Amino acid sequence: MSIGARALEPRLVHEALVYASDEAFLARLIPFLREGVEDGQPPIVVVAPEKVALLREALGDDADRISFAEPSTLYRSPAYAIAEYRRRLDEEMSGREGELLRVVGEVPFGSTAEEHARWTRYESVFNRGLAAYPTWVVCGYDARALPEQVVADALRTHPLVSTGGAPDASSGYAEDGELVQRPVLREAERAADGDPLVLLEISDERELDGLRQVVAGTARAAGLGPGVVDDVTVAVGELVRDAIRRGEGGASVKIARGGARWHCEVAGRDPGETTLDRTVGVSIARLVGDRVELDPAGGAQTVRVTLAGAADARERILHAASELFYRNGIRGSGINTIIAHSGVAKATFFHHFPAKDDLVVAWLRQPASRWFDRVRAALDAGTEPPASSLLTFFDLLGEWFAQDDFRGCAFQNAAAEIPEAGHPVRQATHDYTLEIRDYLGRIATAAELSDPARIAAELHLLAEGAIATAVATGSADAAKVARTAAERLLAR
Repeated sequence: MSIGARALEPRLVHEALVYASDEAFLARLIPFLREGVEDGQPPIVVVAPEKVALLREALGDDADRISFAEPSTLYRSPAYAIAEYRRRLDEEMSGREGELLRVVGEVPFGSTAEEHARWTRYESVFNRGLAAYPTWVVCGYDARALPEQVVADALRTHPLVSTGGAPDASSGYAEDGELVQRPVLREAERAADGDPLVLLEISDERELDGLRQVVAGTARAAGLGPGVVDDVTVAVGELVRDAIRRGEGGASVKIARGGARWHCEVAGRDPGETTLDRTVGVSIARLVGDRVELDPAGGAQTVRVTLAGAADARERILHAASELFYRNGIRGSGINTIIAHSGVAKATFFHHFPAKDDLVVAWLRQPASRWFDRVRAALDAGTEPPASSLLTFFDLLGEWFAQDDFRGCAFQNAAAEIPEAGHPVRQATHDYTLEIRDYLGRIATAAELSDPARIAAELHLLAEGAIATAVATGSADAAKVARTAAERLLAR
């Protein structure tokens, strides 16, 4: 059953316009925008320049009564976009209580799967964050340009859907909590640890600019990346705005550091109950925080946002990646899975690792993946003759194979999954091979063996085969077999 524009109550209406032609795009939007103009409600349009040109030509003189905005300015990030929508809606609705404002927007979903997922989450939390605003928002989805998954997700994030005609209820619509899997909004389990760095009392929205400067400074000092700092600054500012508007006593802000974690608590100071759980600020916090909690103690709610500091977050991501790469393989471990497993925000992840290849290379370079570093340290600490060290090399391999956490060589696994010659992972594997052979070659030279480079290559080949066999059989005996072969090689 289609739904008419004038039949809806003044509240947020979120519609997805899925179109595959300019004609369908115009067929839905021209009557929608003209109706707003006729009702004295100048619409807001935030679409790409080429779409603006289409609309202006079709609207004629009516285009002059519409506010066109630049998408790159509004859609800087999901967090910023929600806050900026709120600001513009506040301005447009001043003195127009009860009227339904019309908005048309097209999110620039980017070119990667990670960007697609990030903006899909934005569309999802938009429903709750701006629920109280009497606004009809039509979000354009150009099926000619967007991936199929992005278009399919539009049916889950929008209660209404249209394809060029009047909108219908979306049968696939899901509540935002189902799509925003992290961070979980939950009751607080404990107070934020760490001594307070900042305690502020904010009574007026005019103080928000100063608050944002304080938040940004402490977040940068905690080692958070520039994008994360910008997003969390927006989130805290909007949380405080909500607390001021929903109570009469302003808001209290506490910022603390606990280890490598950065915490910010926002609480309403109204002696009565100040609810913050269905607000713009909480919606943004859910997009950017590693952990978001509600503490209802004492009547007025406290919202706590936690983010991991730079070093802590990076180590958590690498640890999660290591677990998943060994268990499911590199290609079988998607970025969203790694983010969920590590418990960091998407913005935090991409600050440290702009692409998955960057993460894989960092995983290979971390000490836990470089088994040869530990073997080399043990050999360097020994006092035996160089020729004996070449055999001790295999004894040390056997000790490694016998460990409970032995899972093979990260470099072998990566090379097997990524055969492309020019791939950065292949280069890292090549460099690691040369590093091992060079070391073995220096020992062979010190032992005065003939053709040390050849001997080093053969010993390394024996070691690689022993590692692969140990993984396949689950036994450390492969090191003994390789040692025996090495003895014959050196004797020859």
